[in-house]
Amino acid sequence: MILMIVTTLGFVISLGIVGLILHYFTNKALNHDDAKTIDPLPNDEATESSE
Repeated sequence: MILMIVTTLGFVISLGIVGLILHYFTNKALNHDDAKTIDPLPNDEATESSE
């Protein structure tokens, strides 16, 4: 019984570590601040004048 608990806890901890690493490097690759400087959202005035 103790072996099953230790194995389950180790598996859950391993999945958590892998998930955190994946999340960290995905967020580093997808720089949210850089996306706003490259393609800023249009102002309301700009969209109204083009219509």
